[in-house]
Amino acid sequence: MEFVKNKNIVVLDVETTGIKANTDKIIELYMLKVNNNEVVDEYYSKFNPEIEIPLFISNLTGIYQWHVDSSPTITQEIENIKNFIDDSVVIGHNLKFDLSFLNYNLINNGFDILSNENIDTLRLSRALLRNKVRNHKLSTLSQFFKTTNKNNHNSKDDVLTTYEVLRHLGNNKKINNKKSISDLNNFLNQVDDNFKEIFSYDEIPNSIGIYYFMKNNKIQYVGKSNNLKNRVGSHLSYSRSFKSNKIVKDSDNLEYFQLDNELVSLIAEHRIINFQKPHYNRSGKVSKNIYWVKLKANKHKLEISKIKDTKNTLYKFGPFMKYSRAVIYKSSLEEIFKLINCKNNNSRKEKCDISTLLNSECACVENFNIEKYVKETKNEFLKYFKNIDKNLANLKITIEQYSKNLEFENAQKYKQITAVLEEQKEFNEFLNNITEENEKLKKDLSRLGIEIYNNQVFVKSFNESKNLFVSKYLHNEYTYAHYLSELQLILRYIRKPEPNTIKV
Repeated sequence: MEFVKNKNIVVLDVETTGIKANTDKIIELYMLKVNNNEVVDEYYSKFNPEIEIPLFISNLTGIYQWHVDSSPTITQEIENIKNFIDDSVVIGHNLKFDLSFLNYNLINNGFDILSNENIDTLRLSRALLRNKVRNHKLSTLSQFFKTTNKNNHNSKDDVLTTYEVLRHLGNNKKINNKKSISDLNNFLNQVDDNFKEIFSYDEIPNSIGIYYFMKNNKIQYVGKSNNLKNRVGSHLSYSRSFKSNKIVKDSDNLEYFQLDNELVSLIAEHRIINFQKPHYNRSGKVSKNIYWVKLKANKHKLEISKIKDTKNTLYKFGPFMKYSRAVIYKSSLEEIFKLINCKNNNSRKEKCDISTLLNSECACVENFNIEKYVKETKNEFLKYFKNIDKNLANLKITIEQYSKNLEFENAQKYKQITAVLEEQKEFNEFLNNITEENEKLKKDLSRLGIEIYNNQVFVKSFNESKNLFVSKYLHNEYTYAHYLSELQLILRYIRKPEPNTIKV
């Protein structure tokens, strides 16, 4: 493999509690350092994630909670990890996943992210074995190349298998003459000649906008990008993903639409997904329903409702775009306020099982006063949410105390509760600013070509011929749920703008 000759390479793999680097944790890391096919060094450690390891993860990886209780945290080891990698070429299978976790922890501990040259064997396999294997999983490639080491979902086995796969792929005649990592990655990013002409790739501009793959004038897939040419190029490259491969093979045309900024692109993409329903866009579709968490005068338990106001509603939380979010919010309230959660309401004259087990007040006993209970609960809600900032700060202190006492399960539970409350607070405040026509916000959005009135979002730059809705005209299926979902897009843009966008 000429492209890594005389270079240190570090092949690595992480096992984690889940797939999101900002919420899940690394529980195992193995790194193998090699130079000219000679093993130079290795690093291995399990890590205490300070949260509970899900059972399905334990069953998959063989790492259970008791395996990591006495292990160091990733924070304690992150400097050693960075020093081990140093300036080596980093190699992994689906390397983007591993790097997302490592870089998240590096940033959180005051280090720069890894900017090393790197090789992803998943991308290599896609480019070189496109029609030779049923998929590009490491286990499949292990069988295909008959590797010595087998993929068993632990970091060491995965690394050893990845290294063997790399050596096999590196001998492929398409890349064995590549002199550098740069040459190799240029090949992987190169647009497949079979699709260049079909989709008029050379005409695509390097600008912000949306693009859509079509078949028989019907949109198959829509995407957005700050650089249309680069993004479409990734769909058409030799190392394109399995999904991209399906999209391009099932399309006969590509159209694009240049737009003013990232926010407009987000809304355009959102509207095409929801009103033209492209076959390959699985996410981004808006539910028909909006949900509220309610305290009602005649119920001791909180209830989730699709109706905003009813005569029995004493207090409500929302709106929630997904039922699952409403469920999480409801359970968070039940935990914070220690609300009665028994199933019955004066249906029998003894405490129910849940009350007995939890040694708590019960709504099942004869003398339970539901009117008094819901009134007191309402007052607690009013008091708590009037001082929500102070109470959120107190929750964070509680989390710290749990962590100091090594009660990591409780710490994680209250982290999730705090995140849920903060997220909904932020959205409600934003919605209020919109409703009350906050002048500064109106001006900021206007500069971006956005106007909001009558519970509708209008985008001045949209071209009606593209069916993206011009100012003062919206699709007849546009609902309040679509409006709220677009407000969430706007809020996300304001809170965390993506690269090459104008910050409001």
